[in-house]
Amino acid sequence: MRHYGPVIGCSRACRMRAPRSSREFAESARPYVKRLVSNVLFSRILAIALLGATGGAFAADAMPDVAQANAAYRRALEADIRAKSEPPSPVSASLLAAMKIDAVQGCQRVDADFVACIVAVDAGMRRGYQAYRFGRDGATWTLANSVEAAIPAPSLADAQGLIRQRLGEDGARQQDPARKAEFERAAAEATVSAMNSCELDSDSGAVECEVRLRLPDGSEPSAKQRFQLNASTWSLLER
Repeated sequence: MRHYGPVIGCSRACRMRAPRSSREFAESARPYVKRLVSNVLFSRILAIALLGATGGAFAADAMPDVAQANAAYRRALEADIRAKSEPPSPVSASLLAAMKIDAVQGCQRVDADFVACIVAVDAGMRRGYQAYRFGRDGATWTLANSVEAAIPAPSLADAQGLIRQRLGEDGARQQDPARKAEFERAAAEATVSAMNSCELDSDSGAVECEVRLRLPDGSEPSAKQRFQLNASTWSLLER
C-alpha cells in the first residue's frame, strides 16, 4: 500500500515521489518536516491498533465535520511548530501552511472520550488518507495528544454480518444446486473468529484486515478483506 509524505505521521517508507518540478521544494522542506513528525503527538499516528469487538461505529452527529476536524488539526500542528526551538524556513512554513484536512470519511468510537477517524489530508503536492484520534473539550473538537493511534476497524460482529451477506449474494449466483446449498449454509453459519493486522490504505481510505473465518465444515481459512467506513457505516469491498 502506498502512503503520502509529508503528511504528519508518515514514515520514510511511506513517501511518495514528488513531481520533478517540485522535487527541490520537497527536498528543502524535508529536514524540518522530519523533525516535526518525530514529535510524540504524531510519532505513531499510523501504528496499527485493531479495535476489534470493542470499537463500534456510532451516530454520525458524534463525529467532527470537515471544518471542525481541520481546525483541530491546524491547532495541533501550529502548537507543535511553536514548541520547536527554531522557526521553520520560509519553504517549510509554506509547505506546512498548505496542509489541511479536506474530508472526514468516517469515525468510530474508541472509548468514552475519543473517536478514531479516517480523514483525507491535503498536503499541497499530494493527498492521502490518515487515521487520527479526536476528543472534545466542551463544544470544541481537539486532536488527541496521544501516542496510541487507532485505525478504525469493524467489530467481529459487523465483519461477520458483512461477510455472511456477501456469501449469500455469491450463493445466489451459483448454478450448481450443491454449490448453491454450500454457499447458503455458509451464509447462515460462517463465523468470524479473529481479525488481525488491520492497515489503512492511504490511497483509498479502505481498511484491510486479515480475517479468519470458521466455516460449517470446521475449516478456518484466513484471507485479506477490505472494508470501507463511510460516516458510521461499514461496507465490505471487493478484494
